[in-house]
Parts: sequence; C-alpha cells; structure tokens
Amino acid sequence: MFCIGFTKRRPNQVKRTCYAQSSQIRQIRRKMREIMTAQATSCDLKELVQKFIPEMIGKEIEKATSSIYPLQNVFIRKVKILKAPKFDLGKLMEVHGDYSEDVGVKLERPADETMAESTPEVVGA
Repeated sequence: MFCIGFTKRRPNQVKRTCYAQSSQIRQIRRKMREIMTAQATSCDLKELVQKFIPEMIGKEIEKATSSIYPLQNVFIRKVKILKAPKFDLGKLMEVHGDYSEDVGVKLERPADETMAESTPEVVGA
C-alpha cells in the first residue's frame, strides 16, 4: 500500500507552509506502516477493499499520528499485491456472484434516431 499525507497548519497561522522535522517524519512513516500492515493482515481482500472505499485507514492514520504532528488529507493512493493468492474458482464466483438482478436500466430509443446517428454524411470529395 502507498499512503500520502500532508502536514496541517495550526489555527490562526499566518505562514503558508508548515513542515515537520525529519525525526517526526520518520515516526509518522513508521506509524503509517504499522497501521497499514495491521489492516492488511487482519482481513481478506474483499473486506480490505470495503475499507478503502470510505477511507477508513486514512482517518485512522490521521488520529494515530496527530500526537506526533497533525496531518490532513491522508489517503491510500495505490495498492499492489505482492504475493498473489492461490486461484480458487469458488472464491472468485463468491466475490462476483453477489448480484442476482440486473442493475442497469434499459433506455428506449426510437428507430429513426439510431439510423440518423449511424449514417454520417460525406461533404466534399
């Protein structure tokens, strides 16, 4: 997992930038790694994806690192699978087989509009 976070300005701060010291950066990165590995090893892939959608891991990192240096906009920006799990057809069908009904909506189009769109006119030669 790849995580990104930005330092947070203090309330009523005039200066546009705010930097953490290098020792604080090392502590923040260590805490990020601990949280990400704990989250990744505690659940399977489907549950992990469900945690990515509401950005739960980023919020947890923000709370945990606020004592070191306040952060904002902490996100998991990329995820790579280092070791692919063994292929199991049953598990694959379980992940993709949850949808029993068709979720799409069929649109009605008159026949004359489809014909007009499909025949382009050639201008010039």
